[in-house]
Amino acid sequence: MFDGLRYPLPADESKILVCVVCEGKNRLPLHRALHQPDKARCGRCQAPLLLAADAPLAVEATQYRHPLDQKATEALEAIPGVSSLLRKIVEVTTERYARLFNQSSYIRVSDKQFPHLQRPFEKVARRLGLRELPELFVYGSGEVNAYTSGVEKHYVALSSSLCDSLSEGELSAVMAHELSHILSQHVLYKTAARLFTFAAGELAKATLGVGQLLLIPLQLALLKWDRCSELTADRGMLLATSDPTLCLKVLAKLACGSRRLSEQLSLDDFMQQALVARQAPEDNVLDKIYSLMQTASRTHPFPLWRAAELWHWSCRGEYLPLLRPTEASAQATAGRSQSGADEGSETIRDAETNDHS
Repeated sequence: MFDGLRYPLPADESKILVCVVCEGKNRLPLHRALHQPDKARCGRCQAPLLLAADAPLAVEATQYRHPLDQKATEALEAIPGVSSLLRKIVEVTTERYARLFNQSSYIRVSDKQFPHLQRPFEKVARRLGLRELPELFVYGSGEVNAYTSGVEKHYVALSSSLCDSLSEGELSAVMAHELSHILSQHVLYKTAARLFTFAAGELAKATLGVGQLLLIPLQLALLKWDRCSELTADRGMLLATSDPTLCLKVLAKLACGSRRLSEQLSLDDFMQQALVARQAPEDNVLDKIYSLMQTASRTHPFPLWRAAELWHWSCRGEYLPLLRPTEASAQATAGRSQSGADEGSETIRDAETNDHS
């Protein structure tokens, strides 16, 4: 699946994009389509081929759901009554506790308190089409982390170390990742995964490890789903930002874990390592067994795998087709840009049209 995929992209790799207005086929250099989507114009009618970075997306979360997320969810929901059971358990435990804890310990972000966080939070929420804006909190922690919770009333929490370690654009990407969990209806199972991990540890202490055996099957199923759900949220992060480089930098910094060292990160080297690491488990059966052993208890996939998966989806998946504008918006923009087309300021001049109508 990853054969021939490189980072950075070769200059001659291209993508065919069909204009929603005139249906002309445009061959664009892929690196320009990925990194300059606002400038991708139809070579025939000058209509935009891709949405501007600040335009609302016309997609549903189901359209960018990762296949592994879908498969793991189906396996989890095949357990009789699992959804209703988990919802009830979460409602009477973590839901009430978290609501009280957040109001007492976390700092809520607003237009007047940390507005530099509130503004991008609202922006990515609009971009993703979130109807109701969840609460946003900052909490003090040395761990570089963010999470989403609240089954009945969603909220997003950012650690102080995360806010210190990332730029404003990178924080926007993290916010989009967390909001994508809400849109993809991940919150119930993610909350349950954290709850069962805690419960399994406490039960092991009380019963010398024997009681933990009762929770292991469901716990492992939840953790597997949890890892797969991150791949979907990464896709939402990319759609919200329209910036693959920004998203890959976020994943690289999270993998590094050091603010000082992250300033010296080479994204080219990181991605070359990521593409090799992603292919390694596919080499032989023994590597697959070792990979399973290493990931079984993790809540997130390996960060380099995530980066490779996201880059693959950017280049060879449905990422760019999902950024296509509606016909009405494209026509409106084409009309405005046509008057300035002679200057070529908005047009990718080497776009080729290939019409067979």
